[in-house]
Amino acid sequence: MKINWFSPLPPARTDIAHYTTRVLPVLSELADVTLWTDQREWDQSLKKHAEVRSFRLGRIPWVELNRADANFYQIGNNPLFHSSIWQISRLHAGIVGLHDLRLHHFFDDIFRVNWRDLDSYLAVMENYYGEEGRRDAAECFRSNADNIDYMAERYPLTQFAVEHQLGIVVHTREAYDALSRNQECPIVLAPLPFAAGGRVQSISVKLNGPPYRLIVFGYIGRSRRLNSVLGALAEMPEKAQFRLDVYGDILDEENQLRAQIRALDLKPQVTLHGFATEARLDEALSQAHLAINLRYPTMGEASGSQLRIWAHRLPALVSRVGWYETLPPDTVAFVRTDENEIADIQMHLRALLTDARAFTAMGERGHKLLEAQHAPARYARTLVEMANLSQKVRAHVAANRLAERAGGLLGEWVSASAVGEAGENVAKQVFEIGAV
Repeated sequence: MKINWFSPLPPARTDIAHYTTRVLPVLSELADVTLWTDQREWDQSLKKHAEVRSFRLGRIPWVELNRADANFYQIGNNPLFHSSIWQISRLHAGIVGLHDLRLHHFFDDIFRVNWRDLDSYLAVMENYYGEEGRRDAAECFRSNADNIDYMAERYPLTQFAVEHQLGIVVHTREAYDALSRNQECPIVLAPLPFAAGGRVQSISVKLNGPPYRLIVFGYIGRSRRLNSVLGALAEMPEKAQFRLDVYGDILDEENQLRAQIRALDLKPQVTLHGFATEARLDEALSQAHLAINLRYPTMGEASGSQLRIWAHRLPALVSRVGWYETLPPDTVAFVRTDENEIADIQMHLRALLTDARAFTAMGERGHKLLEAQHAPARYARTLVEMANLSQKVRAHVAANRLAERAGGLLGEWVSASAVGEAGENVAKQVFEIGAV
């Protein structure tokens, strides 16, 4: 089987690039994989498992796309990494790997920031959400997306991202339930892959403390709730018994964050390390006692960061929302997303001080869950099964697209009811031809 795989690749600073490196070794054992990227640089070690080729929107590799048994398009919420991939998926149907459920931030950046195309944005919103959606979209555009969190929650635009595709792979039950109701193509729920790996530190080392080492890592924006973490720590008389290490790019104002740390008198407790290599991050995780992996609001994603935390047998605080809320309560410590957020963080930190062994056991249970549900080999087999299934629906999807085009042309000559009937006839005839 020949597979084309469109995805950001390392060193792109997105976990979806790391996701590709996690699944590639096992997927390449089951299929002939070609990686496609619009990056100028990528990790050359990927060539051990797959050919790496470049694409540009002006030079789409039509021959290679048509020769493949399946084309996989990895779609996330950052247009910097996924805009070109999404645009190719619109031109040549394939299987979408959907990493975020709510994609309005993605399309806002494309239509408003990059293209400055109000008319197309309004047309899309009206098509999916009616006149109310169009009105709210117009206000969002005029206000420079001041209400973007509201728009993402109310108008996720997920259907627009997967329209006319041959298959969809999702990683959360929420995404599966939301998309499977009105989906014509196959959809599969496959837990995000991550190899469990070996033990990095012994339990005895993990129990050393205080001070207890806390870690926050990834791409640090407002949704990571770092302000709440700092506020919780600052109010605790026991704060000297903790050290907080923050690894990753600060997506908001870093100077403002540093000023907050100084104002809260947390400089002895908090260190901002900036971006870290994979090896450095693994080292830091191996030395930590507790990870803080809060996300609110969430875009409906599963967390590769949480899987990495479990790979290190590390306990974690998570927000009680979205995918995180579905995790077994003995594998994580939940933090509410309302006015109790800071109090919950403080409660768990004090619990760590009084019973560190309970948190160590929590990390061990998380590691067992990782082994049981997130094996890359199982995930790769699911992708191959989806690739086989998608070939059976290819003619049906092509028929629907041709019927839509035919309906648009017929609409200039006949009534709306006649267009619908004629379009159905066109789709039926094309599907029958494709099945021959």
